[in-house]
Amino acid sequence: MADCDLCGVSIPTVCPVKVFEPRFEHSYPEGIWKGLCEKCLDSAKGTFDEKSDEEGKCVPGNKFEKCDLCGTTCQLYDVEVFVPSFKNVYDEEVRHLCRRCLESCNEAYDRKDECFGEHH
Repeated sequence: MADCDLCGVSIPTVCPVKVFEPRFEHSYPEGIWKGLCEKCLDSAKGTFDEKSDEEGKCVPGNKFEKCDLCGTTCQLYDVEVFVPSFKNVYDEEVRHLCRRCLESCNEAYDRKDECFGEHH
């Protein structure tokens, strides 16, 4: 079993996403593999597509905090994820990802069928 690095759901297979973490830049200069479930990968892809249409526009409300996937302090984009809950089946929460992680998620989305198979 593996855990999704955004929502924490435990599933048999996650899709690997290569992200660059600044705190490990000397140990892993090419990046670190993180695992995302299919729903989080779809949400990140949707945010990437939405933000690529707004390229060059100043989007209000973006914060300069740490990215939830790589830890970089930069401009972040909101990604809606569904976190498993005991009270409800899922709680909808917002995670903040940087542009670089969104691009990595977009690349991983193209390999999604290899990870999850055709039946999903």
